[in-house]
Amino acid sequence: DPAALRASLEGRKLAYFSGITLAILEPAARRTLLDSLKAVRAAGTLVAFDPNYRPRLWHSPDAARAAIAEALAVSDIALPTFADENDLFGDATPDATAERLAEAGIAEIVVKDGEAPALIVADGARSLVPAMKVEAVDTTGAGDSFNGAYLAARLLGDAPVDAARRAHAVAAAVVQVRGALAPFETLKKAFG
Repeated sequence: DPAALRASLEGRKLAYFSGITLAILEPAARRTLLDSLKAVRAAGTLVAFDPNYRPRLWHSPDAARAAIAEALAVSDIALPTFADENDLFGDATPDATAERLAEAGIAEIVVKDGEAPALIVADGARSLVPAMKVEAVDTTGAGDSFNGAYLAARLLGDAPVDAARRAHAVAAAVVQVRGALAPFETLKKAFG
């Protein structure tokens, strides 16, 4: 429902979506989503996107690449995971991922890389933000929790590097708990 979608997005400071969203939508619904995001972005909403490539959800890598390119065209912030970008685009390094996304017009790029530092490219600067070393029990939800904490911190006014530090702390808390949902108090404490 294009009207309902647009109404739900209007006036928001931030809209966030992922490649999983793109993969599960039929082409017409995907077009509705992207058109709605383009419209609210033009009206001042910040749009964040995590390509979150899951091969089994796509009928071909080419279809995934095409849909992700369309999504990037309506996005301000990209939050890719390097392993996914390597798998789908053949990027040899997180720097290669960041360069490709910058060429696509993305102004703020956060390349997550598991236990390795996250690469932040924003405001004309390139920074590496180390991940927190913890004993992981279950990595389910690590990327999503990183994204949520990063975007929340940015909305609170944190600089990209500071937001990434908070995001790593939240992701570290999440991987120390079984399942994708850590207790709220744990997340709150990790976020700071």
